[in-house]
Amino acid sequence: MLLLILLIELVILFLLSRYVTQFLYGLFLLLFRSRSIAISFTTILFFPGTVVHELAHLFTAEVLGVHTGKLSLVPENLEEEEIQAGSVQIAKSDPFRRYAIGFAPLIIGLIILAALSYWLPPLLQQATEAARSGNLFNSSPTYLVSLLIYLLFVVSNSMFSSKEDLKGFLAFAITIGILIAAGYIAGIRIGITGTALEVINRILDGLVKSTGLVLAINGVLLLLLKVLLKLSSKILHRSFKFS
Repeated sequence: MLLLILLIELVILFLLSRYVTQFLYGLFLLLFRSRSIAISFTTILFFPGTVVHELAHLFTAEVLGVHTGKLSLVPENLEEEEIQAGSVQIAKSDPFRRYAIGFAPLIIGLIILAALSYWLPPLLQQATEAARSGNLFNSSPTYLVSLLIYLLFVVSNSMFSSKEDLKGFLAFAITIGILIAAGYIAGIRIGITGTALEVINRILDGLVKSTGLVLAINGVLLLLLKVLLKLSSKILHRSFKFS
């Protein structure tokens, strides 16, 4: 059940992240009237997430014994129709290692989100107490909370694998699904009980809670961006069409 909830949360988060990025880009485009500047500001804003994403590819490839090449953490050509915030050259390998490398940013991203979500509540409580005493902006927890929320935002919106990372994955997934189904029909069962099951449930519970927190943050920011985009359109008498 927890796994299903996590998968649903990730699907929603994936959809939200696409709109958040578009809204941010649209807002910058309206303000500066320059595609290159809008892309640059969006890229800078998400830079920590880009670093995590590309390094996850790189380190996973190295661990799995797949050769890597040039690493880029910035867009190489702002004039292209589709912009890649970063990239890393990975040598060809078997499908298992290829898709393990492709999914690495998502796995590493979830681990980081879980860690940040674990640290956030106590700091938030300290910041709340500081606000009640009138020391909100003179308290270090306030700035740490802001930093953690920012990191939650950029990592959650940068951790999903690109189309290039998952090219051909559907056929691979169908093949694996058929093999698993055949094994199940043949009577092969893998049972997880005892301590192992308890640990897995704890991990899933933590991931569900952290992803839920990230969804809330992204949802609020998306609404705020939508309002700012509409206000900017009216004030500047410009419009932005989403792709």
